[in-house]
Amino acid sequence: MMPQEVKAIQLVWLSKTGLTNLNSGEGGSNLVDIKKFRYGGQEFPYVSGQAMRFYLKEAIRRHLQPEEACVPDEQGEACGRISECVLCDLFGFMWTERSEKRGEGRSHVRTSPVKVSPAVGLHPLEATMTIDFLTRRPRGTTIEAGQEEEARSIVNVELATNIYLAGTCIDVARIGREEELVELRGAEQARRKFPIRGVQLKDYVQSNTERIRRIRLLLDAIQDFSDYSKQARLLTDFTPDFLLTAIQSNYSHRLQKAIQLQDSEETRINVERLRQIIREVRQDLWSADNQPALWAGMIDGVIDNAAEVKQVLEAEGVSVLTPREAINAVKTVLENAGKTS
Repeated sequence: MMPQEVKAIQLVWLSKTGLTNLNSGEGGSNLVDIKKFRYGGQEFPYVSGQAMRFYLKEAIRRHLQPEEACVPDEQGEACGRISECVLCDLFGFMWTERSEKRGEGRSHVRTSPVKVSPAVGLHPLEATMTIDFLTRRPRGTTIEAGQEEEARSIVNVELATNIYLAGTCIDVARIGREEELVELRGAEQARRKFPIRGVQLKDYVQSNTERIRRIRLLLDAIQDFSDYSKQARLLTDFTPDFLLTAIQSNYSHRLQKAIQLQDSEETRINVERLRQIIREVRQDLWSADNQPALWAGMIDGVIDNAAEVKQVLEAEGVSVLTPREAINAVKTVLENAGKTS
């Protein structure tokens, strides 16, 4: 079985994109805008948490058989079969149980054990954003002389390059499991109107190997997800370029604060903030081969002070690999722990 002391797997990363529009806002009839937020009087792009979840789901779906992952129906309701459906297990669901009598139906809800942050752009939009002017003409359109302008459909698309910060945290104990109420003392015994209840986790996936496989599928998706919007003509890579990942014996999101830029105009990581957060989370880390289960992944050309960052990481006992190698290290530790425990 997976060791009980493994409570969470956490990842936080930076990704540098090319000129693209990863998640559109409301826009208008002829404008495809970039989702934005304002901070300090400047606009920054972001990719919503809903979009990030969709991208990860589609990456996982590529590796599953049809019977292992449902497709939500016309009302957006998923199947809710935790034991059979990998996506319902990992990302949660809500569906309504039908009833012959009005008002007697009930909702079934599963909170996702996979927490996903929006991907937040760290550089102001004004530095890189441009407008891509498109014209469309439906195939087979008959155009009269002098009506060429009227026959074209004009679309403006906002595009930008940026460095995005994103993260996810996996509630390991709830993969393949769901909370259920248990009666601790009956109402009569407790001399109350209602019984005293508690909550315990019920296993829907009995095989520990299957639970680890589902976690692996998610980690694989973070390595390789690619089904984000507008890639047919705006191809870019949105996978991690600088990554921190940890296996934790305590459920916490603290590692998400480790990466902060010193200046929004440059990509220089605040190394003192990085050092402080690593020292704070160290007590929550699981031990792998007598070492804290924390790894860093980095590729060249993304962080301006990469040498300084690497020096801090190594001084804190964090192995510096490539992003793929760091994620693979997590998968290897989980598989070995599953075999030996």
